[in-house]
Amino acid sequence: MNEKQKVKHETYNDGFIKYGSIKAIRNKNKVKTGEEFSELGTLPYGLMSIRDNDNLIADSLGYTVDKKIKVPYRILPENIKVELDNVIYDIVKKDSSDKVNLYLYLQIASNMGVTE
Repeated sequence: MNEKQKVKHETYNDGFIKYGSIKAIRNKNKVKTGEEFSELGTLPYGLMSIRDNDNLIADSLGYTVDKKIKVPYRILPENIKVELDNVIYDIVKKDSSDKVNLYLYLQIASNMGVTE
């Protein structure tokens, strides 16, 4: 293999995230009693540093960035949640500009946690 044919391999060695949606838990009278995370799939991820520019853009658009991660490029459904270290996050921004990685900007979901 010559130098022009170098293969670039991405690493996602910080663990796995679960992605899915939040489902309502209802009692026999169909009254909502809580919520739980319903997993649709898992992806390996790499933790990224949050740049000052990321925070400036987030502030101007009215959200905060609690974590920034990269995952292998996928088309993910809209309005999904991410579970990372037993914390549920909203995806506030997806950046797929390089078509190799999908960068996810995560904000802790309000009043959400993983139910045991």
